[in-house]
Order: sequence, then structure tokens, then C-alpha cells
Amino acid sequence: MTPQTPNPRSPEHPQPADSHRDTDAKRAPGAPVLTLVDCLSGAVSTSGRFPQLLNASDLHGRVVAIEFRCMRDVVVLSIAAGFVSSTILVNGTPLVAAVSLPPGDVFTLQFGTRLLLLQVNAPEDWPRSFDPTLWNAYDIESGELLGQAAPYEIPAAAASQGWPAATCAIYPGGLDSGFLLADVAETLSARATPHADPAPRALSAGILENAETGKYLCPACWLRFDAGDAFNIATHESLRGDPVLGDNAMLRFYPARFNDSGQALDPKGLPSTDLACPHCRRQLPPGYLDLSLRIFSLIGAPSAGKSYFLAVLTRVLAERLYQDFGIVFKDGDPSGNTVLNQMRTRLFSGSTPEECALGKTAMEGGATYELLLRHGRVVAMPRPFIYTLGDGAAPGAGGTAMIFYDNAGEHFEPGHDMVDKPGALHVAHSSGIFFLFDPTSNLAFRRALLGHASDPQLSQNNQDQQDGILAEMEVRVKKMLALGPREKLPVPVAFLVGKCDVWQGLLDARTLPRPVRDGVFDPAIVDQNSAQVRAMFARLCPGLVAQAESLSEDVRYFAISSLGHSPFPISSGECAGMLAPDPRKLAPIGIEAPAYWLLHKAVPALLPTA
Repeated sequence: MTPQTPNPRSPEHPQPADSHRDTDAKRAPGAPVLTLVDCLSGAVSTSGRFPQLLNASDLHGRVVAIEFRCMRDVVVLSIAAGFVSSTILVNGTPLVAAVSLPPGDVFTLQFGTRLLLLQVNAPEDWPRSFDPTLWNAYDIESGELLGQAAPYEIPAAAASQGWPAATCAIYPGGLDSGFLLADVAETLSARATPHADPAPRALSAGILENAETGKYLCPACWLRFDAGDAFNIATHESLRGDPVLGDNAMLRFYPARFNDSGQALDPKGLPSTDLACPHCRRQLPPGYLDLSLRIFSLIGAPSAGKSYFLAVLTRVLAERLYQDFGIVFKDGDPSGNTVLNQMRTRLFSGSTPEECALGKTAMEGGATYELLLRHGRVVAMPRPFIYTLGDGAAPGAGGTAMIFYDNAGEHFEPGHDMVDKPGALHVAHSSGIFFLFDPTSNLAFRRALLGHASDPQLSQNNQDQQDGILAEMEVRVKKMLALGPREKLPVPVAFLVGKCDVWQGLLDARTLPRPVRDGVFDPAIVDQNSAQVRAMFARLCPGLVAQAESLSEDVRYFAISSLGHSPFPISSGECAGMLAPDPRKLAPIGIEAPAYWLLHKAVPALLPTA
């Protein structure tokens, strides 16, 4: 075999990319297909979806990333946004500007500690024969075979046998493309050292494509990944400091070594069982990859009472799910759920209204939001609150997790950019939507209750923008799901008419039967109750009923109250001007019914059903 010289001046050297507009849609027939061969692990990955993101750690532990995009059916390689070049070589030449990859040509790619071959529109069986464990060394001037060695033994073999570093090229067994020894010697030496920086994960788990593919969905940034792409989080204190998250965060890394129990070892040899998302690098909840996940989105106008609802809901579900069905509802992420747990503790452990008051969910920097890296920019995202449904009397309970988000109402106000403020994108991945309607902000309800209720919430001057928020949610979610204006969401919507203790003169929610009988959930009772609530609601707000039912084919109406009584106005102290519940009167009404219905829709086998 005569080797092909990996020379930057060869005809295979990539040409500068043009500035054609990106085409990020799903792959069309005849669109390019990219094949990547990991020369060290032997893994081969093929995909026709773009853009694709590929990342690795360099010899200094810094994360580097490259991106493949499709521009007018031409695949273009560039440094990913938010990253800088760290000795990225394409055919032996440093990558400075974007380059186009002509179909059929084989390219070498070296970045971080990865040594790859890539080809656009490669033959179906490429590479035909490939042995990553035994490499050949050639003198590119004479074509002479200098010797063979395992890749990590090549630097030592070259030194002992006097291979000429300037003209020595090394090729994986069975392949006719390779790398200059001078370019890769440091990488091979580092990866052969037991305590060197960890080697990158093999491509066998798939490359990070477009963040839209992959088995798992990150609960924090809502980008997808496969199990093999997840980072491990270092344990040893000397490894504090991550190149992206900063000096206070533990290093995120791809493990190269494991102990006898199969646990990943960090570069200092300590077991590191915690995982992190490969996109935003946030720590994933314990056992996250083993759970069946269901996202439940809570939407409502500012000051509608979403934080109170969520705090009460998690308390009620912990009690009622076990009482009704023998299902254990428990904290699935004690660290990540700290904020919500503190809210619930404050609400149910306080002795005065001042001690029970919960603050408004703020869009930026609020307790229920965190700053994360997403698509190369730092954005505020709502914290995921994850609770698991443990094995109990119900056979389908084990392994299911419910993820809740307390979303600021402002995220669905018209004019808020979904790129700069993507905090409401979870709705597009949701298994069910709670829309919390606040009747005390609605003019029709206020007029109907005039002279019949003296709740202090009726005297507040909250602007009623709930129809606008519902309409904006519909437009955005349909856009994210590529649905037409007349198409409906394939997601059930629980329309919650809140604060029913205030409007009980219009319909007493306490007379509506619970949808559980003798340990069995009865959807027919939900339907009957929904019909009564809808009839009352349609008399006052027919436009909102029409909007809700144009959003989804599956809508049910629920009368609920998170507190069960009128809140108390606080006149002094740090909570002055706020309304807060009286802890002695807390008596939630109907809170679990919409959750049961959405759970039944999302996981039909979960609840015993009539």
C-alpha cells in the first residue's frame, strides 16, 4: 500500500466556505450525509442532520467544540460559537475560518484529544477494514513502512527506532489516511499516561447533533443528548474549576478509567458518579438516565398564584397519591428542588401570614431561575423541580418522574424574544399543560361577584392580560412544533380556574366529587366536573373558552384553590403591601384532580382506572 500523504497542500485541503444561508431543517432527500471515524476508539458515526456539534477536552482540560452546518447542500466545518480554537487541525492545517467539505474527499480532523477521519457522502461500507489497535508508520517522502505499534505506544516507538518526526505519518490499520506524527505525538503521549487529562468519550454513543436528537432531554436547557455524551463531574477537590462554569464548579470530564464496580474515575482516581448535561453542563439529578420523564408546564399571568399552586401541589401529591393509589411521590433531586422545598416549608410551617408569604417569580435572577449556557449564550432558565413516583400499589408507578417549572408570566407576554429569553420552551416538550386562570383579575368575574364577595384580591388593580398570554403561548408553541395555525397541540391542557373559594357563589367547587373511588381514578367524574366548570366559565368568559379549545383537542376545566381562603393583607415589615395566606386556614381545594388527569393522559398505566 502506498500511503496518501496527510499534507496541508494536498488537493484534499478544504476550501474557505461561502456565506450561504444555513438550512437547518430536517434532512431532505439527497441532502449530505456526514460520516465520522474515531481513529482511537474505532467507533463510526453517520448522520444527515445539521447543524451538528462535536466537543472534546484539550490537553489542558479546556472544552473545545466544532460545528458542522449544511449550506446549500454543502457541509461546512467551523469553530462552534462561544468557543475558541485550541489547535484544531483539518488535514494538518490550523482551523481559522469556516471551511467547506467537498463530498467524497476524506479529511483528517484533530481537536482536543480526538483524532478523527470524516467524509461527506461516504460509501455505505466506509471504512471497509479498520483496526484502531495497530497503526502503521510511514516515511512520507520515500513511502517506506517504518514500523507498526499500538497508537499510544507510537511516541515511544518513534523515539527508540529513530523515526523521522518531520516526515513520519501514522495511519490506523486498514486506512489510507492518517496524521503527521509531529502533530499528534503530544496527544498520544498524554493519553498513554495513567493520570493524564481524561480521554474524550468515543463516538459510539453518537455525536451531539443540533441538540434536537438524542434519547435524553436535559431538564435545565431542554437540549437533547445520548447517554454516552453526558459529562462526569470530578470529585477530587483539586479538580475544582471548570473551563466553562468557572472556578467554583467541579471539572466536567469524559472518563477514561473505571473501577471494578464500573464507576467512572476522575483524573485523580476518585469515583465520580454524578453526571452533567453536555450542553449546559448543569448537574443531572440522581438516576436521571434511568427514569421515564414527564414534563408538566405551568403557565399563567403575573401574580396569578403559580408559586403558591406549585408549592401546594407537591405537598398534596405526596399525601394524596399514597392515600389514593399507594404511589410514593418523593423528592427526585433534593439539591435542585431546594428552592421549591423551601417555598413549601415556608408556606406550611409559618405561624403568621408574614411568615407564609411567597415572593413573585421574577424573570431574571429570581430564586426559581438560574443562568445557563445555551447555544453559546448565557440565558436565564427556570429551575426544573423533579419528583419521582416510586413503586407502590400501582403497577406502573416505578421509574416515572414528574418535572415541574414555575414560569414567570412575563415569558409569554408579546415582545419577549424566545432566543434571548428561551425560558418558556419547555412547553414544546411538555406531556401536559396547566394553565392557571386568575378570576380576580378578570373584569367579568369582578362584576359577577360585586356585592357577593369581599376578598382583598378583588380590590387589587391587576391588569388582565390572560387572553393575550394564552394566545401568545399558542402561537409560540405551534411555531416550535412546526404546526399550522389551524392545527391543535397534541398535548392535554388542564385549564385551572383558580381561587374558587372567592367565586364559590357562582359554583361551589366543594360540591364537585373527587375523581377517585375506592382506589380507582375515574375520568368520567373529571369530565362531569369539567362540564359544570366550563358552563359557568363560558357564561362569563366565552372568548377564553374558545381560545383554550382552539389550543388543544383535549381540554378539561378544573375549579381549584391553592389556599382555600382569602389571603391576608400585610401592612408592615418586609412583606408590606403583599397578600399572604393565614396558616391556620390553609385548606386547598381540588388541587390534585388536574394532576391526576394529566398523569393519566401522560402515563395511562400509572393510575388504576375505572
